[in-house]
Amino acid sequence: MAISAFSAAPLVQTPIQLAVHSHLKEDSRQSNLCSTRICTKSRSLVALGNVVRLRSSGVRRRQGLVVHVEQGSTVVLMDVNTQTPIHTYTLAPSDHVCAPPLVVEGRQNGSLFRTTYLALTATRGTCLCVWNEQLDPSGRVIAAHQTEKRKFEYAGNIQALFVLRSGNLLAFESDAVMLLKNPLSDQDAGSELGKVHGAFHLRYDTHVLEAAKSPSGQDAILLLSGAKTNLEISLVEIHDTAPCLRTVSSVASASLSNDHEVTSAAFHPDGTLTILYSSGQLSTMQIEWDGELQMNDHRTTTLVSLRNVPAQVLLLSASHLLVMALPTGDKGKERAAALVWDVDLETVLAQVEWSLGTTPTNDSSISAVCASDAYVSILIDTPHSNLIRSSVLALPISVPTHGLLVHALHAAPQTDAWVHGVSKDHSNHDAKQALLPAPHKAFLSQMEQLAPAQRTSELDKHFSSFLQQESQRLRAAEQVKASRKAPKPALPLAFVQQVLMYALPAIEKGQQPTYAPHTLRYMLERQLLTTSLLPGNALATRIRATQDWSLMYLMLRHVPDLAESHAIITLSDALNQQENSTAPTVARVLQHVLAPPPFSKPVLRMALRTHISDNAHILILLDIVISWIRTVLHAPLTDDVKQEVGSSQGLRTIPTTSINYRTSDVRAPAIQAVVSFGEDLLDTFFPQLLTDSATHAALAEYTRALSQYTSELQIITKLQTPLATFQQTDKGKNNLKPDPKSKRLALHEASLLVPLYSRESLEI
Repeated sequence: MAISAFSAAPLVQTPIQLAVHSHLKEDSRQSNLCSTRICTKSRSLVALGNVVRLRSSGVRRRQGLVVHVEQGSTVVLMDVNTQTPIHTYTLAPSDHVCAPPLVVEGRQNGSLFRTTYLALTATRGTCLCVWNEQLDPSGRVIAAHQTEKRKFEYAGNIQALFVLRSGNLLAFESDAVMLLKNPLSDQDAGSELGKVHGAFHLRYDTHVLEAAKSPSGQDAILLLSGAKTNLEISLVEIHDTAPCLRTVSSVASASLSNDHEVTSAAFHPDGTLTILYSSGQLSTMQIEWDGELQMNDHRTTTLVSLRNVPAQVLLLSASHLLVMALPTGDKGKERAAALVWDVDLETVLAQVEWSLGTTPTNDSSISAVCASDAYVSILIDTPHSNLIRSSVLALPISVPTHGLLVHALHAAPQTDAWVHGVSKDHSNHDAKQALLPAPHKAFLSQMEQLAPAQRTSELDKHFSSFLQQESQRLRAAEQVKASRKAPKPALPLAFVQQVLMYALPAIEKGQQPTYAPHTLRYMLERQLLTTSLLPGNALATRIRATQDWSLMYLMLRHVPDLAESHAIITLSDALNQQENSTAPTVARVLQHVLAPPPFSKPVLRMALRTHISDNAHILILLDIVISWIRTVLHAPLTDDVKQEVGSSQGLRTIPTTSINYRTSDVRAPAIQAVVSFGEDLLDTFFPQLLTDSATHAALAEYTRALSQYTSELQIITKLQTPLATFQQTDKGKNNLKPDPKSKRLALHEASLLVPLYSRESLEI
């Protein structure tokens, strides 16, 4: 997850699909492969691994890389930013993986190496396969150095692998922990040095491992293990020279009844521990170690929507918890959800939902690992007939370093949906209505008296009358002069949300969408709307369904939490409606997409890759970018920053192709935004364009045009130096002439200065 500036609000967006695998249900049920190394409760034929980098300061996540394995098929190391595999290890169909892969990057003798560990089931226990590759400074494999592959056999069935700062490995079995010294050797593999049997009662719900320090200063680990209804936290010393492991201290969480099974748990190095139970209970506590481990500051909240559903939690910071679940909504809605929970304020700060394509059942599961600072890698297993589909996703997410109260403002509606369930308390709704000012309550009561169909059709008329009356009331109360503009009335969040429900109701199946355009336009222009105000973050979907492009323009510019995917889907709509003369031009829509503030570049590239695939559409976007660059570069000499029209009919043909698209007079965005979007297009679709020879001539023409622009700019710079002399001379003359307006302003300011106070005494 990206650690944003303190003022940046948490943000979670629709995930991007990286890979899909399908297997027979019977094969999946017989699998003993843990879906991740921290969630051994979930078993699958696909597992998410971890990619880390060894530094002198400790073990850190390797940014931008994720790894997953498919049983009996391949191990795939993927760049999450480009969604392309960078390395693949092929497995034999008979290879039975028993632990998620572990990839470690570190320096050996001054060179950078990448070591991949994979545990396979062997006749006498576990066979540990190790691939060792030398990398260049950019992280690419050096082809001249052959990949070294070695195998080591160990007694026992390894379920998870962790790397320590020293480079040594910890191998976890169901009832034991084993220390593997780096570099691995056949002699150590044959022995059981450093292996501790039955010390920690590791079971299916073993979760988290974190680096720590023991009271004696010895390197140690914090290990979470436990039984069905509680967890035990142990501080374990690591003695490399012996080698051996020793438990220094341990403490257990309170044991709950059998209907409160542990679903998932998460731990943060700052000491925050969060446990999610099957009953929906979310317990947060603080772990402190000063000689002995202690649990303090225990708090509990129940999320009704998480009862008896597949879920996993990850602590992104000491204050922010990521909850991923497969909840069942109204009418068995097929969906998955991810939400950012503030553990201190106990509120939902951000959330996103997406379709699964199937209804979650008892066979469904979800698990995840933090792939980088900007993405969380998710694995979802869902049933399809007699198959289990395993989807690997990348979830874009951003959180600040600490929780802030300002981020929890206006978060009550989305928090209630999880705390109280989908059907909310009427008493809670009435309590919110009671807090509204009298005029606002009167307006809502008036709307409630209308039939549901009339509320939307007559809302514009009633809302306009309400705003006019409120403005007149405020003018009289604040004694605003008639010549001045009337003040805008304050609209509380609860009021805006209810009016939005009237203005943009849910679309009934088989019917045309209904909406109140003037009311929506007013609220969008005042920046009162966010995607979280409607259930399921449906604001963008419902506005797009209206086909009202004026509303879509306002949405692109004035909805602060609009996801990149919704912006690109809107752009894709314009590309697909080129034959429709009533639809806007692509350049017009792209102008609003590139309006500030800018979107996140990695997430925008994911959205481009997901929602735009036609090479003709890619060339149209590139052609618009080149046209804007030409116009912006010529603008200082022509005072014209509008896009050129290709012909009198408003059609432009892409060079060397037969692709036509409609054009219009569009003011070009800032050159930084245009060039940045051009980079996103080329970086995202470069492999796709490279394989299509039909696009090469157009791309070569763009290359020639940009090269000519660059050379022309270099020639023009020869005139800049002599002309700059006249600019400096002109500035000097202007500085000598006093500005009469500035002089009058200075005299006026001097007359307003308050002189120094003097103390006077009056003697009688």
